[in-house]
Amino acid sequence: MNPSSTQSARKSGNSAIIIIVAVVMVVGLMGGGAFLVVGGGFGRGGLNTDVSGLQELAAVQAQLLPLNACNIEYGVRRGALPHRSTGSRKSASVTPCSGASVSYVSISVPEELQSSQVAFDMTRSSVSAPWKILVDKDQTAFPDLKQSLERLAPLIVEKYPEALARSIQRNAESERMWQERKAAERARTEAAKSSYPE
Repeated sequence: MNPSSTQSARKSGNSAIIIIVAVVMVVGLMGGGAFLVVGGGFGRGGLNTDVSGLQELAAVQAQLLPLNACNIEYGVRRGALPHRSTGSRKSASVTPCSGASVSYVSISVPEELQSSQVAFDMTRSSVSAPWKILVDKDQTAFPDLKQSLERLAPLIVEKYPEALARSIQRNAESERMWQERKAAERARTEAAKSSYPE
């Protein structure tokens, strides 16, 4: 056989293998990208259905309207990674609207009020805006959601304002102590500098 023909055949074979490998890699990356898009497309743990327009939930929303709160999260929901979950049935996380020095407040939920069958996010843009109630309808049945909201709303109304005030006070105290430490350190530095004879 002609050596040049053998070399050409090898080159063609190598080129074909490289092309096949490249195609497999591209398809794999596309598949991985599609998986990431699908996995992350649910937003906050798949809670992507707003049920705030249901009349049966109007009373609960009315109870929570006066609060300085723009987000309330309760229940365990899917995490960003497969087989991971976030949230808790033992506490509700309440985020104040802009202006507060606190990022969120955790409200402990008594065991008799807890539910492992319910996860929801209540969110709004300001204290004067209406609430949205976001759920995963495939995971949370409406009767369970309604019961949980009716149990948790009075608890949050009762506990949240005081818990928020305590958190703001703690933050203010921490800020005051930090400023005092900074001032003391500046004074110590200046004293050390001026302690040397001219």
